[in-house]
Amino acid sequence: MLGVPRGSDRATVRRAYAAKLKVTNPEDDAAGFKELRAAYEEALRWVDYQQFDDWDDEEDDAATEAARAGLTLTPIWEEIAPDGDALPEAEPLPPPEPDPLEVERAADAAEFERRFAELEAGLRGPWFKDRDGIRAAFDAVMAAPALIELDRRAYAEYRIAALIADTIPRSDAILREAMAAFGWEGEGNHPPAVWALRARLDEWRLIASFGRGHALERGWRALINGKSPNWLRRLRALRPGTAGQVRQLFDLADYDVPGIAHSFHPKAAEWWRAHLDAPRFGSVEVALLLLGGVVAALFAVLGATPAVRLWGAVGAGAGGLVLSLAHWRFVTPMRWRAARQGVVRSRGAGWRLGLWLVLTAAAIGAPATPLIAWGLGAAFFILSVAIVVSDGTDENAALGWQRIVVLMVAGAFIGPAFFAMTLGEQALVILFGLSAGWVGSSARGTIARVIAPRPVLIALGIMIALIAGAIVRSNLMPGTPLIAWGAAAGTSLVLMSGLRAGDPDGRGSGVAALANMLLWAIVIVAAVMSAPEREKTGALPVPISVVPADPMKALEASEPGFRALKTGNPKLYEEVAAIRKDMAVGTRKHDEGYRAIDALVNTAYQKRLPLVGSALIAAEMDIRLARARELRKADVRACAGERDIEGNVLSREFRQRHYAHALEVAGAPLLVLRELSKGREVPLMELLQTATNGDIAAANKLADALEGKDATAKCDARIVMLEALVALDDIDIARTMRTALTQRAKAKAEKK
Repeated sequence: MLGVPRGSDRATVRRAYAAKLKVTNPEDDAAGFKELRAAYEEALRWVDYQQFDDWDDEEDDAATEAARAGLTLTPIWEEIAPDGDALPEAEPLPPPEPDPLEVERAADAAEFERRFAELEAGLRGPWFKDRDGIRAAFDAVMAAPALIELDRRAYAEYRIAALIADTIPRSDAILREAMAAFGWEGEGNHPPAVWALRARLDEWRLIASFGRGHALERGWRALINGKSPNWLRRLRALRPGTAGQVRQLFDLADYDVPGIAHSFHPKAAEWWRAHLDAPRFGSVEVALLLLGGVVAALFAVLGATPAVRLWGAVGAGAGGLVLSLAHWRFVTPMRWRAARQGVVRSRGAGWRLGLWLVLTAAAIGAPATPLIAWGLGAAFFILSVAIVVSDGTDENAALGWQRIVVLMVAGAFIGPAFFAMTLGEQALVILFGLSAGWVGSSARGTIARVIAPRPVLIALGIMIALIAGAIVRSNLMPGTPLIAWGAAAGTSLVLMSGLRAGDPDGRGSGVAALANMLLWAIVIVAAVMSAPEREKTGALPVPISVVPADPMKALEASEPGFRALKTGNPKLYEEVAAIRKDMAVGTRKHDEGYRAIDALVNTAYQKRLPLVGSALIAAEMDIRLARARELRKADVRACAGERDIEGNVLSREFRQRHYAHALEVAGAPLLVLRELSKGREVPLMELLQTATNGDIAAANKLADALEGKDATAKCDARIVMLEALVALDDIDIARTMRTALTQRAKAKAEKK
């Protein structure tokens, strides 16, 4: 059955059994598998008893060879008579004396045989005994009077050893007692049955070690638990590592320690063998679903607009579902077939590359707040270390002159955009760039193995998906394009390094070269788009080079709000016109003149804001809400009011909108006292309760955040309060904010 020659050792028998298992499926040929297993067990027993059979074979072989040579072998205990001489007749021996205890010895022997037969029946069946019954039968055998005689005790020892070895695991109930009674644990020339019992003790020790804290603990519990329903087993199988532990235990039972299989529950072992024999929806798929859910939650919570929150969450959840189903239907069967064919694949590298793609998606889609930027940068660096340590098989090659030139060109374009970023964004760019370069140069071979099934299709598909995500992100969310586009291009460059390593002289290398040029172009374009615009003359547009006869016409053309100052605030208009005239004749520098105009407009804006109509105050609150939202993405501490804005943090569109509003307020007519008191003043707690849909606990939490030291929570609370405020009627917004605006204008005037 096994196809091994006579005289094979245990290792040869096991290898032959393992080879037969590859072509014998228990589900397809149950009878054949049982015959193969029986032959394997019989072959192992034959190996154990082979040494005793060899002794008899040696004697038979010697007699056969002597017969062929014409010789007669004489036993060594027979005397050889001299030729021609007759031996003297021996005197007859006296008859043996009768044994007075013969009857008692015969009775004791019969009693021992009866007790041994009872023990054997309890172990072999068909009338099996429980553990207590087996122990009682063994104690009765060991208490038999016949065992007082040494020769009968030695004979009984081998019979008991053979019986216990043949009836494992039922005989486990008396194994320790028998070992202690006959001293089998000590060194000596023991028969094979005793060595089998000593091996069974080693199996006990191994089984006892599978308790809490062992590396195979979860797999062991899964195999010995026979009461769990199949649906609960399927849930436990989704936990990462459980199926691998069960597979290791099956290998131990099949090849190294067969006795541990006696502890497996038949129902549990049958279910797990069927589960491991085919690809199924497992822990990797569940992890992909959870990752999709996490990214969807990030979009839903951190999205800048309702559209981004909705479609970002839907897209992330759908992406996680699609990836999970794709892994279940394509990747898992591919790995299962490779395992059955004995193909060695890279284990774990796919997980790490998948996490890298998830982080890249987060860098593209999530707003680059300081906390998120620092967290993503640290995550990229830690994951790159894990990839290089676990999967790095390539040595870092020296940079060629072509790469040095490309990096210098890219650096020249990236520099202005990089220095205009916040500290968190700079950290993210640096850590991601270093990590991507390290992974792309040290783990090319591993990435090539991960995308090996369809290298060009997988690499290009991921690249297109990342670029599409960067496009959507740039259209929907404000911020720095270099972060989203750089993350998409950098990860795509890493994939192209694996594509080129997998096919260095063929199609993969050509595709990677073309894609590399496109990706570097994308990085440069994103850097140019991210560079801030230079404003040579401050906040206002650059004036025309030729000053017309009336200097105010150019200013009114660029900012129509100045035209309204003629009637709404003629004094301010005259002051601005005087400054423009000085600029035209050259007595005042342009930069100084524009700063003076801005100061005049800002002073009038702050002073007149509490006294203008309700529509303008409502517009002011809407602008403040937009400002807080932009600051939350750029500088959360400035959003919380803990520090002033540094540089051009706010977008150009917002600054133009705010300046136009300031001009409109500066030239708007002032209301009389009777008009100023119209409307209802809404208390702060009422606003917070409105924002939380009447949840008092949540409103108190927001109030605490407004007074707390957590900048992020304070910024979010301010935004929530402003959202509730702008939802009121204009007249109520104006009545609620006039007092605060008046006090603020008064404080600034006193400060000046």
